[in-house]
Amino acid sequence: MKIKKKELKKLIKSAKYKLDTLRPSDIQKDKFKPSYLQFEGYLDLFTTIEALINVSILATQGDPYSPPHVKDHGRDIRRTLELASKLLPFEEGEFLDDVHVMMKQLESQP
Repeated sequence: MKIKKKELKKLIKSAKYKLDTLRPSDIQKDKFKPSYLQFEGYLDLFTTIEALINVSILATQGDPYSPPHVKDHGRDIRRTLELASKLLPFEEGEFLDDVHVMMKQLESQP
């Protein structure tokens, strides 16, 4: 039983450092917000949102036609992919791998 408590403490410590993608919302109860998305300002946020919308428009058209208001579709695609990359929670994946190993070790103990 002593080993299980030690492993649990190790797991809790690991969680504190690796489960940081979502943080509780200051505004809405039982809601979370991403902790790692950062923007240089409102204009950066708005151009990122615009890029998401423009890429969605381009993806749904199915032809090479680009609407007149989409000025630089390459930039929009790049910004969209950069955002998607930022959304990948690698630290949580590392934590889950640690949990999986610890669970296997705990299961094998009498």
